[in-house]
Amino acid sequence: MKKTMHTAILSTLLTASAALPAFAAADTKVLDRHVASMKSGNLEAVLSDYSPDAVVVTPAGMITPDGVFVGHETRTLFRVLTNKDNLPGNKTMQTRYQNAGPDTSIMHWVQFKGTPKELSGYDVFVVRGGKIVFQSVTVNPAKK
Repeated sequence: MKKTMHTAILSTLLTASAALPAFAAADTKVLDRHVASMKSGNLEAVLSDYSPDAVVVTPAGMITPDGVFVGHETRTLFRVLTNKDNLPGNKTMQTRYQNAGPDTSIMHWVQFKGTPKELSGYDVFVVRGGKIVFQSVTVNPAKK
């Protein structure tokens, strides 16, 4: 009896999982465009990759005390990140992506690689409908 019940449960689970939609990683075309726009300092192009209600979380104190930007507040963040002071780092940025599940990718990045100014970190992106809906930014501690 137990074996038959376990077989029936297993069969039901396998049938149900086969009916689930297949999910892909985040659309890295959006992320490639985002990086290209950051490298060129094109604020409007950067903002066009985000949904109107996107949430971006940066390290607290990096730009604002809490580091949370929602919707139109993302303009404040990216106005700073694409300005002339940050453009040299953006232009040197090297990236690679890691699939992190449905609609989610981790972008590992490094700026000024191999120099005393080297800076690295990773961003977690959730992309839906061709737009970034969530991003968290993590900056690695500086190398000593």
